[in-house]
Amino acid sequence: MEQVASHMEVGAELSFAYLSPSAGSIVRVHEFDHDSVYEWLSRSGHLEMIPNLPSQDLYLWMVDFTENETRGTLQKKLLRSLTGVSAVWKFRNVLYHEDDAALRWERFKRKKLVETARAWFEAV
Repeated sequence: MEQVASHMEVGAELSFAYLSPSAGSIVRVHEFDHDSVYEWLSRSGHLEMIPNLPSQDLYLWMVDFTENETRGTLQKKLLRSLTGVSAVWKFRNVLYHEDDAALRWERFKRKKLVETARAWFEAV
Protein backbone atom coordinates (compact mmCIF):
# COMPACT_ATOMS: atom_id res chain seq x y z
CA MET A 1 0.00 0.00 0.00
CA GLU A 2 2.93 2.32 0.74
CA GLN A 3 4.17 2.00 -2.87
CA VAL A 4 0.74 2.78 -4.29
CA ALA A 5 0.52 5.81 -1.99
CA SER A 6 3.94 7.02 -3.15
CA HIS A 7 2.95 6.76 -6.80
CA MET A 8 -0.28 8.69 -6.16
CA GLU A 9 1.75 11.60 -4.81
CA VAL A 10 4.38 11.61 -7.56
CA GLY A 11 1.86 12.68 -10.22
CA ALA A 12 3.18 15.50 -12.36
CA GLU A 13 6.26 13.85 -13.85
CA LEU A 14 4.93 13.22 -17.36
CA SER A 15 4.40 9.57 -16.51
CA PHE A 16 1.69 7.35 -15.16
CA ALA A 17 1.89 4.46 -12.72
CA TYR A 18 0.06 1.20 -13.34
CA LEU A 19 -0.66 -1.57 -10.85
CA SER A 20 -0.94 -5.23 -11.73
CA PRO A 21 -3.43 -6.45 -9.12
CA SER A 22 -2.59 -10.10 -9.77
CA ALA A 23 1.20 -9.67 -9.52
CA GLY A 24 1.18 -6.78 -7.05
CA SER A 25 3.79 -4.91 -9.08
CA ILE A 26 3.85 -1.30 -10.24
CA VAL A 27 5.29 0.10 -13.48
CA ARG A 28 5.64 3.71 -14.67
CA VAL A 29 4.98 4.64 -18.29
CA HIS A 30 5.99 7.91 -19.96
CA GLU A 31 3.06 10.11 -20.95
CA PHE A 32 4.06 10.19 -24.63
CA ASP A 33 4.62 6.43 -24.99
CA HIS A 34 1.15 5.56 -26.29
CA ASP A 35 2.43 2.43 -28.05
CA SER A 36 3.61 0.98 -24.76
CA VAL A 37 2.66 -2.58 -23.87
CA TYR A 38 1.52 -1.18 -20.52
CA GLU A 39 -0.99 1.10 -22.28
CA TRP A 40 -2.35 -1.95 -24.08
CA LEU A 41 -2.47 -3.97 -20.85
CA SER A 42 -4.30 -1.12 -19.15
CA ARG A 43 -6.90 -0.92 -21.90
CA SER A 44 -7.32 -4.71 -21.78
CA GLY A 45 -7.98 -4.63 -18.03
CA HIS A 46 -4.76 -6.37 -16.92
CA LEU A 47 -3.38 -3.24 -15.27
CA GLU A 48 -5.04 -0.45 -13.33
CA MET A 49 -3.77 3.11 -13.67
CA ILE A 50 -2.93 4.52 -10.25
CA PRO A 51 -4.63 7.92 -10.01
CA ASN A 52 -2.63 11.01 -9.15
CA LEU A 53 -3.59 12.81 -5.99
CA PRO A 54 -5.68 15.86 -6.91
CA SER A 55 -4.05 19.10 -5.75
CA GLN A 56 -7.35 20.05 -4.08
CA ASP A 57 -7.01 17.04 -1.78
CA LEU A 58 -3.48 18.03 -0.82
CA TYR A 59 -4.66 21.58 -0.11
CA LEU A 60 -7.51 20.32 2.10
CA TRP A 61 -5.04 18.11 3.99
CA MET A 62 -2.82 21.15 4.56
CA VAL A 63 -5.81 23.08 5.95
CA ASP A 64 -6.79 20.13 8.17
CA PHE A 65 -3.21 19.77 9.44
CA THR A 66 -2.91 23.49 10.13
CA GLU A 67 -6.23 23.77 11.96
CA ASN A 68 -5.92 20.58 14.02
CA GLU A 69 -2.22 19.79 14.44
CA THR A 70 -0.60 23.18 15.05
CA ARG A 71 -0.96 26.05 17.50
CA GLY A 72 0.21 29.62 18.11
CA THR A 73 2.60 31.45 15.81
CA LEU A 74 3.21 28.43 13.59
CA GLN A 75 -0.51 28.01 13.00
CA LYS A 76 -0.83 31.69 12.06
CA LYS A 77 2.08 31.43 9.60
CA LEU A 78 0.64 28.28 8.02
CA LEU A 79 -2.86 29.76 7.74
CA ARG A 80 -1.38 32.84 6.06
CA SER A 81 0.60 30.62 3.67
CA LEU A 82 -2.59 28.89 2.53
CA THR A 83 -4.09 32.05 1.06
CA GLY A 84 -3.61 33.17 -2.51
CA VAL A 85 -1.41 31.80 -5.25
CA SER A 86 1.26 29.14 -4.63
CA ALA A 87 -0.25 27.94 -1.35
CA VAL A 88 1.53 24.57 -1.52
CA TRP A 89 4.91 26.20 -2.08
CA LYS A 90 4.34 28.77 0.69
CA PHE A 91 3.14 26.07 3.10
CA ARG A 92 6.24 23.97 2.46
CA ASN A 93 8.44 27.03 2.84
CA VAL A 94 7.04 27.72 6.32
CA LEU A 95 7.60 24.08 7.31
CA TYR A 96 11.15 24.16 5.92
CA HIS A 97 12.12 26.28 8.92
CA GLU A 98 10.19 24.15 11.44
CA ASP A 99 11.78 20.69 11.66
CA ASP A 100 9.35 19.17 14.18
CA ALA A 101 6.29 20.49 12.37
CA ALA A 102 7.70 19.32 9.02
CA LEU A 103 8.08 15.78 10.39
CA ARG A 104 4.54 15.87 11.80
CA TRP A 105 3.25 17.09 8.42
CA GLU A 106 5.03 14.29 6.55
CA ARG A 107 3.55 11.68 8.91
CA PHE A 108 0.09 13.28 8.62
CA LYS A 109 0.32 13.43 4.81
CA ARG A 110 1.63 9.85 4.57
CA LYS A 111 -1.26 8.58 6.69
CA LYS A 112 -3.75 10.38 4.42
CA LEU A 113 -2.01 9.04 1.29
CA VAL A 114 -2.16 5.47 2.56
CA GLU A 115 -5.86 5.89 3.43
CA THR A 116 -6.51 7.22 -0.08
CA ALA A 117 -4.50 4.41 -1.67
CA ARG A 118 -6.34 1.80 0.40
CA ALA A 119 -9.74 3.21 -0.60
CA TRP A 120 -8.70 3.21 -4.28
CA PHE A 121 -7.31 -0.32 -4.07
CA GLU A 122 -10.49 -1.64 -2.45
CA ALA A 123 -12.56 -0.03 -5.22
CA VAL A 124 -10.47 -1.65 -7.99
